Amino acid sequence: MADHFTDISVSARHSELPDLHRMLAEHANRFGISAEDVLRLQLLAEELFTNTISHGYRGDSDATIHLSLTRNGNALHLCYEDKAPAFDPTKIPEKQEAASDIGGLGICLIRGMCKKVRYERRNDSNVIDIDF
Repeated sequence: MADHFTDISVSARHSELPDLHRMLAEHANRFGISAEDVLRLQLLAEELFTNTISHGYRGDSDATIHLSLTRNGNALHLCYEDKAPAFDPTKIPEKQEAASDIGGLGICLIRGMCKKVRYERRNDSNVIDIDF
């Protein structure tokens, strides 16, 4: 059983990003997560969120994005879910281009900051599970 668990839902609109950051920080602070890890969590959620809007929905949408944050002891888990077209970020090869190239680094960032990233297409949703 989880020590702490929370659900967060926001509309798939760029204007919702500040609220998403705020809610993640509030819940993470209640969980006793360090300020550094809160910033890392916000950055990862922002990458997923902006990619969903920009690439999945091709712009702002009335669709809802759901996140759950779970803490078991020292283990932190984020589950991110959207109903955009199927996209498995775990199947994207590592970025090989020069660091000056624009785009495509978000997935590398997510992989590099997490212990494990898993993807599942569940019913009509993309579900991304991240262990910190």
